Parts: sequence; structure tokens; C-alpha cells
Amino acid sequence: MSKRVKRLELDFTPTWVCKSQMRYTFPHERFTKLESSVGVSCIKSLMSLTLMNVRVTGKLLEHLLSNCPLLERLHVSDSDDLVTVKVCGSSLRLKYLHIIRCLEFKSIEIFAPNLESLGLVGRQTEMHVNHAPCLLDVCIGGSKPVTSAICPLSSYLSQLQSLILHICIYPNEKLEFLKFQPLTNLRHLKWRVTASDGESLVYLISMVEAAPFLEKFTLELLWSKPLMEREFRKVMKYPNEHLKELEIMGFVGRAIDMELTVYLLESAIKLEKIVINPRSPALVGTPWEFETTERNEGAIERANQLKKNLPQGAELLIL
Repeated sequence: MSKRVKRLELDFTPTWVCKSQMRYTFPHERFTKLESSVGVSCIKSLMSLTLMNVRVTGKLLEHLLSNCPLLERLHVSDSDDLVTVKVCGSSLRLKYLHIIRCLEFKSIEIFAPNLESLGLVGRQTEMHVNHAPCLLDVCIGGSKPVTSAICPLSSYLSQLQSLILHICIYPNEKLEFLKFQPLTNLRHLKWRVTASDGESLVYLISMVEAAPFLEKFTLELLWSKPLMEREFRKVMKYPNEHLKELEIMGFVGRAIDMELTVYLLESAIKLEKIVINPRSPALVGTPWEFETTERNEGAIERANQLKKNLPQGAELLIL
């Protein structure tokens, strides 16, 4: 820091074999005391700060935001000490703010005139977005129902270009068809879903239909229970003239993903490509990525059955 560093990244994410829950504590006092050798004067050049599996408080983050006039990027993940934080200031240059999987995080207040990308993923968090006129990219969700997760952003949904939703569907949860306001600027929509095969994603289709200029749709499935059979739900197709690319990761070829995929294939009249990956999103990039070969083979067989649903000229790519 004494060298006026512009980008600082501390990543103490444990490996899979590490069972210790001890986390590094950010040296708060050294960065807040005026007489410290790495105090306020040394952090004014900071433009990007990433803290992963680092214990950090809201008070420290607010101090950094107040004393780092050039800070444009702030990413905090897996910090148990973070409870509340105010990201407020008419002179903030902050463009990217992501707070991910901080289990004790309860509330955030945002007044950030230059903010373009916002990520809040974890437990239920009270969110007040008072001013974010430049917001284009949102990643949000966790344990909340979809509607309550995006409700605080209702004033900004029509201007978003990219929306990523983390969705948990609980067993026996009563799901109804939801209504969404027009997402007229949305180009990329991604659902990262944790659910069992007995559930359905059909009730969320109205979100796709609310985005008339959507170009890419991504679905990542994380299975929380053993697979089970159920009857398919047939959904009336809704013409989509702009959707060009579909990506399905964690594909199993059961009702929960097949009925949604068939709907999208029949609706996207100008689709160019669909990419299907049967491997779990949670395992991709790890040594365990290819362990579920037997299940993947069955999924690949069912994925090939989708060829009959492809729009003319569309390519099916199975990884």
C-alpha cells in the first residue's frame, strides 16, 4: 500500500480438502489511523479492491469508500463480519459493487451515481437503492423468493441490460405464474436455480416474455434432491424474434429443464445456437467435474432428442 497500489486482491478461499473455518482478518486499524504507515494517505490511489474469505466490517468499507476517491470496483465475498453497510456519496466513482455469500449481511443502502454493476447474493438482505441512474448489470438472489429479491430494484429494471437471478425452489413451495414489468433493454438473462426435479420453472417464463429484445438466455441447474419422474407441462409458445443463443448447464433432461427448453426452442424463431452441458455448474473446473459420467450419458441421450424441436438453421452443441 505504501507504493500507492491501484489494485488490491486478497483471496483466501480454502481448497476443497481444507476443513478449517478460520479466516484472515483485514487489519482495520492500520488503514484507519492517520498515524499509520499505510493509513489514509496510502489508500487514495486504490481503484479496485477484492476481498474473498476475508473478515471485514461495514465500518471499514465505508471508511475506504470515503477515503478512496478513485475506487471503481469493490468485491467482497464470504465475510462473516459484514452486517450492514452504506454505499453513499454524490462523488463516488464506484462502478462495480458485489457482496456475495456474506452470511451475516442484513442491510445495505446505496446512493451511487456511477454504479453500473450490482451483485447481492446470499441470505435475505434489506436493500435500499436510493440512487443508481447508471445501473445496467444486476446479479441478485439467494434464499429470497424472486419477486421480493428484485422488488427494491423495480425503478431500474427497465434499464438493465443483464440480469442474473439466483433462485432456490423449496419442496412443496406454492408457485404461481408471476407478472413482470417490461424489461425493454434486457439482452442477457441468466437463472442459477437450486431445485429438485419435482419442481417446475414454468411459472418464471413470464420473465422471458417481458424481455422482448432478449438475445441470450442461460440456465444453470443445481440439483438438491434425487431425480424423480413427473408429467411434462406444455406451455404455449410465445414468439421471440431476438433470442439467438441458449445455454443450459447442469442439464439432466427431466421435466424441470426439458419443458422450459422445449418452450424456448419453439418460441425463439431466429435461434442460432443452443449449448447443452450436462455437468453440474458447482463442479465445473474442479477434479470432480467428470465423475457423474453415467448420469451425463443419459442426459446427452435426452439432449439429442431436442433436435426435432430446433428452429430451422439452429445449431445444437452438446458438451
